[in-house]
Amino acid sequence: MSSDPNQTPATPPGHNDVLGHVDSPPTLIMVWVAVLALFGLTVALSSSGMFGKYTLFVQLAIGTVQAGLVAYHFMHLRHGDRVVVLTALASIFWMGILFVLFMSDYMSRSRVMG
Repeated sequence: MSSDPNQTPATPPGHNDVLGHVDSPPTLIMVWVAVLALFGLTVALSSSGMFGKYTLFVQLAIGTVQAGLVAYHFMHLRHGDRVVVLTALASIFWMGILFVLFMSDYMSRSRVMG
């Protein structure tokens, strides 16, 4: 049994082939333009004050969409194994727990006027 060094080895079944999931450049450019457009919208909202006291929540929602686009396309979660996707979702869940604990601490403090 001699192996040919010029022949690429077959990928085992169930193995995630990274080179098989290369996104096309137009798709990546469209996602990049969308992230930049959402960034421009966030900057415009910060100076316009259009939503009043809800501006921060709208900006956080836009940032969430941006992070989702980056994770889905540029970090290849679309083609990731279930373990990789589960790890990403678990990290988001853990960050949510930390934000809830931080905000509950911050909101429960009494304001000291000095």
